[in-house]
Amino acid sequence: MSHERWLISGLFLTVMIVLSLIAALSWSLGWSFLGIATLCFFLLYPLVWIAWQAYHFWCSSIMQLTTFTQILREGEQNLRFKKQHKHNLLLELQKEISLLAHECSDKEGKNQTVESLLSNILDKWSVPVCLFDHSFKLLYRNQAMNDLLQQPMLLGSYAKDLGFHINDYDFSHPLFDDNWQYQSIRYVQQDKDNWLFTAVDISKLLHKNQNIIQNNLIRVLGHELRNSLTPMSSMADTLLCSKVLDETQTRKVLSRIQHRSNRLMAFIDQYSQLSQLPPPQPKWFDFSEILREAQSMVNKSCQVQFQGNNQCYGDANQVAQILINLLKNAEESCLEEITKVNITIYSNKNEQVIEITDNGPGFANLNNVLTPFYTTKTHGSGIGLSLCAEITRNHDGQLDVSNIINGGAKISMTWLTSGKVMV
Repeated sequence: MSHERWLISGLFLTVMIVLSLIAALSWSLGWSFLGIATLCFFLLYPLVWIAWQAYHFWCSSIMQLTTFTQILREGEQNLRFKKQHKHNLLLELQKEISLLAHECSDKEGKNQTVESLLSNILDKWSVPVCLFDHSFKLLYRNQAMNDLLQQPMLLGSYAKDLGFHINDYDFSHPLFDDNWQYQSIRYVQQDKDNWLFTAVDISKLLHKNQNIIQNNLIRVLGHELRNSLTPMSSMADTLLCSKVLDETQTRKVLSRIQHRSNRLMAFIDQYSQLSQLPPPQPKWFDFSEILREAQSMVNKSCQVQFQGNNQCYGDANQVAQILINLLKNAEESCLEEITKVNITIYSNKNEQVIEITDNGPGFANLNNVLTPFYTTKTHGSGIGLSLCAEITRNHDGQLDVSNIINGGAKISMTWLTSGKVMV
């Protein structure tokens, strides 16, 4: 039974008890039955009126609170409570609801202020922005987006009708080509997913990067070509100025020209490898085998000592290229008669670590040692270590360089091997 029915039943029972007591009192005083009935009839109306007033007082207070909360839920703040007596049991509840109404009003005002501020900022922002609700209907678009699409973007229009393509909740539009970087961000509002789409014009940045790459290419190729062609031209000019060609001198000059030509071709091959490095095909392989191959590419004065796990995980061809570059770097930088290189392979939790140290002077500039085309060597190209770092990154790994306290360079390469079964 509801509280309202309990109240009605209680008031009815109270009226009946009062009438019964009055009737009993009258009967004890010797009143006739007709007199008692007449008295009860006249007393019934005021008793019912008093009960009705009590019921109405209770209902009006509850209904006023109910009406106020309903109005509050609809966002209105115009309704005010009737002033209650200080001993009214509903007074504290009235105060709490009033406090809640003021807090909601302040919060809504702040939200409207923030939304208005964001709307003004986005409208003046040069980056195209638009918002979609959970059913991919347009909620908002700034002026930049409207100008770019050059078509009516009515609020409530579906994303597909505006030319957007949706693939796994990732928005795209044919107007945003490779010169644009765009992204879709999901956010939750009122327990429903909404979507923010933004696009940034990166054409100027791409053009700037292309100019930097071209300038670096021209600078490096120009440097290498001058270093090779200038002495070759000088030697050829010396031969041409001679009236009689000496066979020994001619062979010596041609040998030097061939050597410098091969060196230039090797540099171009290295640059091509750095620019078009294929994706690795990692698997378990015998590390000693590719180490012997790499040693055959350097002079016999380079002594290599290997220790650790002989099984290595990675792309064997690319790891071999790493070893060739690092062994040549160690040999070229070492000031001793014999170049000593130590190679260690070990596992650290789920990672494979390859450490290579030498007895050279170490790196002159650790901050730029992995920068492409940067080198402190007289005859270096600055590509070898960059190639090693690029191969390591393609293995989802990391290459770190450091100097040993007692002299020498140290290179550490680390990448994951967890879940890879050794065969």
